[in-house]
Amino acid sequence: MKNKLLTILLVIGCMPSFSQQIGEVSPFEFSGYVKDVQTVFVPHQADGNWLSDNSFHNRLRLKYYPMDWLTAEVQARNRLVYGDFVKILPDYSKNAFSKGYFVKLHKAWLADSSVVGLSEIDRFFVQFTKANWEVTIGRQRINWGLNLVWNPNDVFNTYSYFDFEYEERPGTDAISVKYYTSYTSSAQLVYKAGSTFSEMALAGLYRFNKWNFDFQVLGGLVKSDYVGGVGFSGNIYGAALRGETTVFHPKADFRDTASTVVTSISADYTFESTLYMQCGMLHNSAGKKQNAGALSVFSNEELSPKNLSRGRFNIFYQISYNISPLVTTGVSAILNPDDMSAFISPTVNVFVSNNMSVSLMGQFFYGSKQTEFGNIGKMGVLRFKYSF
Repeated sequence: MKNKLLTILLVIGCMPSFSQQIGEVSPFEFSGYVKDVQTVFVPHQADGNWLSDNSFHNRLRLKYYPMDWLTAEVQARNRLVYGDFVKILPDYSKNAFSKGYFVKLHKAWLADSSVVGLSEIDRFFVQFTKANWEVTIGRQRINWGLNLVWNPNDVFNTYSYFDFEYEERPGTDAISVKYYTSYTSSAQLVYKAGSTFSEMALAGLYRFNKWNFDFQVLGGLVKSDYVGGVGFSGNIYGAALRGETTVFHPKADFRDTASTVVTSISADYTFESTLYMQCGMLHNSAGKKQNAGALSVFSNEELSPKNLSRGRFNIFYQISYNISPLVTTGVSAILNPDDMSAFISPTVNVFVSNNMSVSLMGQFFYGSKQTEFGNIGKMGVLRFKYSF
């Protein structure tokens, strides 16, 4: 069944939009994109060989609205990857998929010594909406984060800032029940499925608005931890302010184990000239104060909001500017002030048309051995993207 569904999605990708064929009254919506990504990696070691690979990436989105209270959606990502990374990283095809799903909805349809073909369904759900109630069942994105870089409140769908190619971010196999208590407030309860009790999660979130700020409070049991958190977002004199704090306490040895507290705060502002600036800070009470240990950029291990950083503190800064309506350039940076390692990422985006863009990006890691961002290297990425 899963293989047949992947095949159907691949075939649909070659077809025009259903809505274009049937007209505006069609209950179907179909969209997606294709992109080609060329990557060159220069290791930190002076005698290290340069590595390169190419990834052809296709995403398909299909929505179905059979009734005004019912929505069904499925999304798939298909990748053809070839080059040095496939050759040198062990079990590339096995480790290229998102971790932590309850149901297996992926397949490596090509696995050779230097090329792999991968398909994965990362959205697959039905949503029921009636009056103030909203119930979603299946693989979905549950976004509880408020910040733009680090999200300690996002206990179900943690993502890595360095995984720039996965812009949709992973989902989770869950049942979500949301009730809108007013126009600006809601209560949500989420159960995440797992094959064992330690892989399951049950947590609730309440959001409300006060003093023109949005606030949220969350709590529950997520895998092996009891969690509790708060968050806020709002504007002061045109600048956006966001903050999140989550406390994680192991349910095992409850009295003898210390809690982990992860906090992030950020501010961003857009000037009339289109100059955009953002700054933020992350504090992880379980992080190391000195050399944090090299970050594993190429690892596909399941992330947790408890390990958003290896160091105790991370500082983020970003600036971008629209050179013209079609050209945007910018640079972002992360600094570990304890071990003085840093990550810098310059970008240039050129929009050739409304649905086609070309991007050039760099990821540069600096620092001594065993620091958080040191001993890794430098990476350059050229991306062509066409949306339909």
